[in-house]
Amino acid sequence: MKYFMEPQSVAIIGISRRSGPGSYNLMENMINYGYQGKIFPINPYANEILGIKAYDDVKKVDQKIDLAVISLPRELVVKTVTECVETGVKAIIVVTQGFADADDQGKAFQREIVALARDNGARILGPNTLGVVNNFNNFTTSFMPLMWDKAPVGLICQSGIFFVGSTIFSGPIGKGIDIGNACDIGFYEALEYLGDDPDIKIIVIHMEGLEQAREFISLAARYAKEKPIIAFKTGQSETGAKAAASHSGTMAGHYRIYKASLKQAGIHFLDEDGQMHDAVKTLLHQPPMKGNRIAVITVTGAGGIIASDAFNKYGLKMASLSEKTTSTIAEFSPEWMPLGNPLDIWPAVMRHDLRSVYATALKAVLDDDNVDGVLCISIAPGLPAFGSLDVSESLNKVVLREHKKPVVAWLYGPEVKEIGKRFEKENMIMVYQTIEKAAWSLSLLQERQKFLERANGQNR
Repeated sequence: MKYFMEPQSVAIIGISRRSGPGSYNLMENMINYGYQGKIFPINPYANEILGIKAYDDVKKVDQKIDLAVISLPRELVVKTVTECVETGVKAIIVVTQGFADADDQGKAFQREIVALARDNGARILGPNTLGVVNNFNNFTTSFMPLMWDKAPVGLICQSGIFFVGSTIFSGPIGKGIDIGNACDIGFYEALEYLGDDPDIKIIVIHMEGLEQAREFISLAARYAKEKPIIAFKTGQSETGAKAAASHSGTMAGHYRIYKASLKQAGIHFLDEDGQMHDAVKTLLHQPPMKGNRIAVITVTGAGGIIASDAFNKYGLKMASLSEKTTSTIAEFSPEWMPLGNPLDIWPAVMRHDLRSVYATALKAVLDDDNVDGVLCISIAPGLPAFGSLDVSESLNKVVLREHKKPVVAWLYGPEVKEIGKRFEKENMIMVYQTIEKAAWSLSLLQERQKFLERANGQNR
């Protein structure tokens, strides 16, 4: 995978002479991305493109080519792959669609290019792919503009939508591999690369179908001990499986079998696309949770009730707070206020500053041996008029001192977006759109802990 992700030289075969807005010129995008290696544009109708010497044939390039990116009509791809391997190219990305994702002719073309690669010691990524993105090396083979971010997140997908729409799905990614039809390079090779990559702390996968299932699951179980792996499997329904076959040419398989096998390997399995972003930020920034006992600190009684229902759904429970914890909060509260969990601090706020009361409560529950995780429910006040109700800074100061237990939050009010950014500023407290999503995220952290305990037990 090194030549795919870190090439020193790239031949772009089928590069357009057009450039500028709306041209989707792959080479232009690569240059704008900051790639510093050698680029060899291959186009028989141009002497140069964007000021770089062009060649009419890949065989005319008299320098070593690490990677060839082919974007030609499918009828020309077999011939071009032949020329590439004869030239000594060992890594080839086929952008073109219309292979196993299409008709019988396309399937035959795909089998032919795979045979050519294997007979000549080359590897192929695709067809039907945007290729790769490596923000740590300023490199991409995508003709679509992408977000540039050195996030410690590695993505493996079977659709370019997860590259282009990363902010919606996974959040910022540092490295990505779109395996497309996975005719040769597949999930196994991509996972092996990202699993060994010190730049990557978490791996997120979009999966339509899976070849080498047994080998992949064994590999995933090994890497999951070192870094969290998240998988979103599409093709859950019969119609979805058929759509997957027509999209990437892969067999979607039996959804329940996939789910059980991947979860057993320590992979966090997602049922909905909207869960991916929350799963990534939770497992990237929060520690595993040793148990299922959650303390809820709230400024609204209703929020505590909603949390109780959500915990029950995800196998969590309200922690029984120690006498020391309740006594600490009792010093701020009126005598008539019964204290327990959920811990409603609003009556105390009527007497004291919200920031100091909330910080004291958070420290108390984090120090409580009966508590495994904390859900904070707070106000996102209108700014600047009600800035005194913003507790983000004071709570971050508490968590920064000792971050051994996960702390999540749900906010309500007119400035949820802005106050949410403040809560997440130190990457210690994560904010979620609903109380149920916050509860689900905590359950992921307990799932992570259970897998690590199981894996470590097997190693002893």
